[in-house]
Amino acid sequence: MSTAKKYFPSPIFFLIIILAFIFRLSLTNLAMHDDIVVQAGWGKWIYQNQKMFGFYENNIWIYGWPNQPPLISFLYGFSFTIHEWLNTFLVGIGNFIALNHLGASHLSWFYKFVIWFFAEKFSDTPFAIGQLISLKLIPIIGDLLLAGLVYLTTKRLSDTKKAQVITIIYLFSPFSWYESAIWGQHDQIGFIFLFLAFLTLMSQKWRIWAPMLFIVSIGLKVTGLIFTPLFLWLMVRSKREFVSACLGAMLSIFIYFILVRLISPNNFVQFNLNLQKQMFAKGDWATWVNTFNFWRLITIFQTDSRTIFWGLSYQIWGYVVYGCFYIYALFISRNRDLWSVIRALFIVAFSGWLFMTTMHERYLFAAVMFGLILSVKYSRLFKYWSILSLIFWVNLYAAWWKPEIFWWLKNILLWQKNDLIPKLLSLVLIGLFIRMTKLIRFRKNSGKIVQQNPPPRTPLPITGS
Repeated sequence: MSTAKKYFPSPIFFLIIILAFIFRLSLTNLAMHDDIVVQAGWGKWIYQNQKMFGFYENNIWIYGWPNQPPLISFLYGFSFTIHEWLNTFLVGIGNFIALNHLGASHLSWFYKFVIWFFAEKFSDTPFAIGQLISLKLIPIIGDLLLAGLVYLTTKRLSDTKKAQVITIIYLFSPFSWYESAIWGQHDQIGFIFLFLAFLTLMSQKWRIWAPMLFIVSIGLKVTGLIFTPLFLWLMVRSKREFVSACLGAMLSIFIYFILVRLISPNNFVQFNLNLQKQMFAKGDWATWVNTFNFWRLITIFQTDSRTIFWGLSYQIWGYVVYGCFYIYALFISRNRDLWSVIRALFIVAFSGWLFMTTMHERYLFAAVMFGLILSVKYSRLFKYWSILSLIFWVNLYAAWWKPEIFWWLKNILLWQKNDLIPKLLSLVLIGLFIRMTKLIRFRKNSGKIVQQNPPPRTPLPITGS
């Protein structure tokens, strides 16, 4: 009995997971972001053509040209298949009830729901409400998968009870359900493969799959690109590991080459050049974009990131400061143990969002997740993480102002026309970064805080009479 309790989650934990799923489903119709409609346009094209060949070359779009990587675009198309499956399933239930005289007249709400879900259009778009909700189902399922990954990782690093608590905290934190169930964003899916890539890179048995997982994460969300130097740094730390990782990298490139041939008439180089132009076509030039970071604190709205200060543009200054923290993160990860790597990932993610220009609010997601995992080991970190995650959610809301039930929060954030509250929150986040980075430089041992040094390679033998 004690062994089961130690290694397996309790039935109540599984019940809470189910409740988290139902809770998210109940939120899906509260608001629909414009991004969802754009994604639906791409997904419908893929679904109707039953392939992605020529998707990026098509030049007739109602809502916007495709500007996201192939794998996430494929998921947009797959969401329409999910909608079709749900249609078949629910209509089948309705027919079964009616044909077997099971009281269809008393279940009028069910038939009204089916009509609303599959036939009623959202606003003035050509998409049914159910099609847009099906798009949100993918990140909602991603939330549950990420919760499982958080549980398995934290259980490995601590114990089952702490792992369950941390997982539940993630599932019910405002930023997690707001991103998936209300906004419908897919940052958690890209994060899953990003984190798995680093976990497998630390594993002797699965290391060969690490480059493939890393490429998949970028194929879902290009925000993972900022972790490339750290990933490569960890690859070259050992010749044996480097050879294994290189084999995985060559396999990944080969598979990606085949994928390009399946989705585009252009050659490999031309496809990637065109895709790069489409993904970065907006060329954001402002120092900050709806973001509570360093640049929000010191500049005003729509300040050009190319503005020169002391001989360098704001953008270059951002790279310089970020580069310093990146070097520090590489130094921290030199021992290549799991805790050191997660600490380095946290610093890379948080400092990049704080100090690079043209950052969007959602790009903080990875730092928030790594901070949550770190709080399992560094218990003093959790109170700072709670503030971080709450401000992150506020920043997400301030980028959209939906749903209307949070009108009071909007009034607070817009209380002063000179952007006072967002600037104060930006200052708080900078303070949190400094404090949290300082805390994870140490570990607790016997009730005292001591510097974390690698253990001796060969313990001395104990001798005596």
